[in-house]
Amino acid sequence: MTAFKARARAVDMLGRQQIANLPTALSELFKNAHDAYATVAIADFFRAQNVLVVSDDGVGMDRDTFEGSWLTIATESKLMQDSTPRPADMSPRVQLGEKGIGRFAIGALGSQVLVVSKRERCPAVAALVNWKMFELPGIDLDEVPVGLIELGEYELTAADVVRLKVPLSEALNRFKARDSAKTVSPLLDDIEATMDALPDDPFQAVPGLGPLGTTGTMFLISSVSEDLAEEIGAPASKDGSLLERTLHGFTDAWLGDASTPEFAVDFVDHRGGGDAESLLRPDEFFGPADFEQADHHIHGEFDEDGDFLGTIRIFDEEETGLNVRGPDSLRPRCGPFSFELGVVQGMASESRLDPEEFGSMNAKLRRLGGLYVYMDGIRVQPYGRPDFDYLGIEERRTLGAGYYFFSYRRMFGAVRLSSRLNPGLREKAGREGFTRGRAYSDFRELLNNLFLHLAATYFRPDAPQVRAYEVGGERLVREDKLRKERERQATAGRKRLRSQLASAVDFLSATDFQKRAAEIVEGLSNQLAAADRLQPATRQIAQARHDLRQLVEPLQFDEPDGFAPSGPLRQDMMLVERGEADVEESYVRPALELVDALARATEARLAAREADEKERDRFIERRLAAATELITAAQTEADRALSELNTNATATLRTVRADFDRRLAGVARPSGSASAGWIREQAEFEQELDSLAADSRRALSRVANLIRASDVVFTSGAPAPAELAAAADAEIVELRAQADDQLEYVQVGMALAVVDHEFRATVSSIRSDVRRVGSWAKKNPQLVALYEDLRRDFDHLDSYLTLLTPMQRRLRRTTTTIKGSDISRFLRELFRKRLLAANTDILASREFETAKIIGYASTFYPVFINLVDNSLYWIQRVGPGASKSIIELGMRGDTLMYRDTGPGIAEEIAERVFDFGFTTKPGGSGLGLAIASQVLDRAGWSIELGSCDSGTEFLIRQRRQP
Repeated sequence: MTAFKARARAVDMLGRQQIANLPTALSELFKNAHDAYATVAIADFFRAQNVLVVSDDGVGMDRDTFEGSWLTIATESKLMQDSTPRPADMSPRVQLGEKGIGRFAIGALGSQVLVVSKRERCPAVAALVNWKMFELPGIDLDEVPVGLIELGEYELTAADVVRLKVPLSEALNRFKARDSAKTVSPLLDDIEATMDALPDDPFQAVPGLGPLGTTGTMFLISSVSEDLAEEIGAPASKDGSLLERTLHGFTDAWLGDASTPEFAVDFVDHRGGGDAESLLRPDEFFGPADFEQADHHIHGEFDEDGDFLGTIRIFDEEETGLNVRGPDSLRPRCGPFSFELGVVQGMASESRLDPEEFGSMNAKLRRLGGLYVYMDGIRVQPYGRPDFDYLGIEERRTLGAGYYFFSYRRMFGAVRLSSRLNPGLREKAGREGFTRGRAYSDFRELLNNLFLHLAATYFRPDAPQVRAYEVGGERLVREDKLRKERERQATAGRKRLRSQLASAVDFLSATDFQKRAAEIVEGLSNQLAAADRLQPATRQIAQARHDLRQLVEPLQFDEPDGFAPSGPLRQDMMLVERGEADVEESYVRPALELVDALARATEARLAAREADEKERDRFIERRLAAATELITAAQTEADRALSELNTNATATLRTVRADFDRRLAGVARPSGSASAGWIREQAEFEQELDSLAADSRRALSRVANLIRASDVVFTSGAPAPAELAAAADAEIVELRAQADDQLEYVQVGMALAVVDHEFRATVSSIRSDVRRVGSWAKKNPQLVALYEDLRRDFDHLDSYLTLLTPMQRRLRRTTTTIKGSDISRFLRELFRKRLLAANTDILASREFETAKIIGYASTFYPVFINLVDNSLYWIQRVGPGASKSIIELGMRGDTLMYRDTGPGIAEEIAERVFDFGFTTKPGGSGLGLAIASQVLDRAGWSIELGSCDSGTEFLIRQRRQP
């Protein structure tokens, strides 16, 4: 008798070579944590140490479980659903790892793994596995050792790690002895270097790495695959990294009714310097509220026969029933399942979301849009990723976007399956989708049938029920056109105002108003001296007054109507208004007073004659006629506008009614006389009639509302639409001005992020090289001094890199615990040279050093940086004193206190220090404290000036929750 034998490479083939990518490998570990009744599973990537730690708080393993299950290939332990001990306070979970090989995916993540696990009322166990040994040719599986010990305490010690390495080192020596031809010598040297790189005390070598709790499992994977950093992707990638697209939405909790509500996962990227970023924040994925926001929402169930029964909402219409029969020839073997989908239009002008919401949703869809698949509440890979078009949606769309309508980048949703109802759908060994077969084929056909039916019934131009989509789209496009027209008018108004103000400013600077006024008065004086009749003299005096008032006419401009002026325009308006007032006060008014004096003298000198009286009567008649003509013309224009409004409104009402009558005539009346189709025909008749009536009523109501809005302006004195638009536009203009001011700083921040990303990549490579030199130095004493010098210099360089990390504001952040001691240490290091130059110390009280802030590092660090920067500037501005200046960091109860001994802030400007753009620093932007105040406010904190006898004091406190 003989039997199969297994080489060590079988483990590598079942693990590393079966897994498509590293995020999928992580998914396998998260599934194992789920099966172990964990409530949370977290992957922590410590870049500086090149270590990946995957930990959970599940039931853990004892020695027997580790040897009998974890070290057994294709174990059947999870085929028996009650094999894992369930905590008394948790509901039963479906065991996902049926094949017993998922744990070998760790080999794809890194070269070796240190496992620490603890089961309740059992000693903790630790094991060391070097995956590279399973790549060696000619080695049998039972020749590869695994270091395994029981721990006396929960925490692993350096002595324990040394014990774990012993059997692996002994095996390595045996392999070297057998390799007389040196054919695998490079592989063996690589294995030895990997083992040497493992810290003897991982909990000391990896900052932030803590011991296990009372139960759970930790996988410390060292010499992490170089592919992981690439698959994490660059921060704020528009298209989303492979890791995000694979692990976001790991459970179905985002759908609102989680199958496993007690389980969550996360991936935290530790970039050094206390900067840790969560890449799987739930608020960056979709949620129940997104379905409510979406332009269209479909929700329902496929039954065993493949029929879909659910609801559909299009734009703002009410939900209506949706019943889609499965293909007649199909007898599905996939089983029943639920389906939910949200769809967002491709253009902001066609979407019910406001522009800001559309931008946010559009970015989310670009990164994470797709139709996800869940089995027993856990995501099935790779469904949902945009690069895996398992339903051919994007392929069909290339044939006709309007015809097939749907796109992964415009939709999000999920299919929910269960192993009980859908046993025919089974995952492949490599976890890259379901195995091909009848059940999977039927599953795809049902989904495709639904998408094709939806497009053909509701969204194509010739669809029988396209009216709701057309009406909603037309309304949104009309509203967008109104917004754009208002913007066009506002732009034209600002352009006209800018031109008027430019002319006024030029006229103000080029005109000698004193000379012009004197010339007018002098000319009048000469005319009156020669006058021998009163009425001609009166006309000359009136002309002189008119000419004087005309001096300021070029300084007048049209008041903004329906728009708000920008900041520079507002400044020019104030300049011209002040100039006009100054001309009036300094030149026009004194000249008018001289004209009045000349008039009185002329009137006393000349007596009115009969000819003067007749001429004045003619003058009065002409002026009355001119005034009447002016008002008559204005009234005629108003009457014409009213007539046009009445004509247009009447025409619109008639058009709506005519359209209603035309469409009403086309509504098919129920005509069936037999029972067959009686109910269906009547239901279709009612639905079409109700839809027609609703469309026409909305159109008529819109006309009525517009007329009432105009009536309210006349009868109640309410603001006119143009005035309301101007008020709204004022806020928009102010926000745009702020955005323009901040744009330069945003660009600097983006550049800093790019430089930092490239710098980190280089530093990571140097760090790896330094570790390799360290491994050689352990065996070559002559290299020890060189290694120590390299490590010291590198640590000095790395310390500067870490100064950047707390300040970076990325799109994806995670809350963390910020210690006061971290802030004070960071500030001393960052401002070390300036503190020395200013003869200033930063002193932190014990209360401040021990204080803890829960929040974003990028919220609080920049606040303190700005305060210290301002303090040092003003301390150096007034000059160093005889004694050291002090920047004090302290506490007053729960309030953070910042105080300096600088010159202080003058009382008259104290109320303006947080105003946007206000600064007293030459060349300052006036943004620092304003932005700090706004950012703190959004985080639920506040900053305000305190009171002190000398210097400046700021108080930073968290607002009380109501």
